[in-house]
Order: sequence, then C-alpha cells, then structure tokens
Amino acid sequence: MVKSSQKGKVEMKDKIKYYIFVENGKLNGCSQIDNSKFSTENFFQIEVSEEIYNLYNNTPEKYIYSEGKIIENTNYESIIKQAELENKKDEIIAKLNDLDLKRIRAVCENEMKDSQKNETWLDYYNSQILKLRQQLEELTI
Repeated sequence: MVKSSQKGKVEMKDKIKYYIFVENGKLNGCSQIDNSKFSTENFFQIEVSEEIYNLYNNTPEKYIYSEGKIIENTNYESIIKQAELENKKDEIIAKLNDLDLKRIRAVCENEMKDSQKNETWLDYYNSQILKLRQQLEELTI
C-alpha cells in the first residue's frame, strides 16, 4: 500500500513481494500478487527476491524447483543449445519444403535457368536441396 506524507512524498506502507509458482513440482509463472489462498499440495508459491523474480521472468528455463527450493538449472546451457539446434533444423526443413514445391514446378515447366551452363531450374533446385540435406545431416550427427 502507498501512503502520502504531508510534503507530497510517497512512502511504502507494505514492501512489494515477489512470488514464483510451483505446480506439480515444476515452476509455472510468477507474480507480485499473493495467491497463497489458492495453494494446494500440487500448486503453491514461493516468495523470492526481486532479483530472482526478474531473472526468472526474463529466462524461466534457467531455474528449476528442487528439494523445496528454486535453484539455477545446471542443464540450462545444454537446453539452450539443443533448442537452437532444433530451431536450425526446423529452418532447414522449411527451406527444403519450399524447394520441393519449386522442384515440382520446375519438372512441369522444364525451363533453363542458365543456358550457358546448360542448367535447368530442376538441376539448380536439386543442387540447393543437396546442400541443405548435407547441413541437416551435419546437425543430426
């Protein structure tokens, strides 16, 4: 609660509290509102410092609930690397799908891309797909 003083200054009556929620043993959000009245065996909140609250709010996957405490996830770096790898794979697969559609058109139209090199659009798309498949294979290894 905020209370006004006579000189126009604002004083804090109650300090702001910060909470992180735990549901079924996993962290599940945060708030500055006390929700303890909704606590159950499988859903409760833990009061944390403002610093931990802000860090969790920005990077929730960096923290886990273990042995009754909120701690830094020791696997955080590997989780981030794995997510980046999966995103890269997804990007390559999307490009492959796009090139597959272009190859279908190239088969139907059978036009030259570069008459000096005697290269058709189908040849060009096939070479692009080969490069992407190699990249995807390197990421999978």
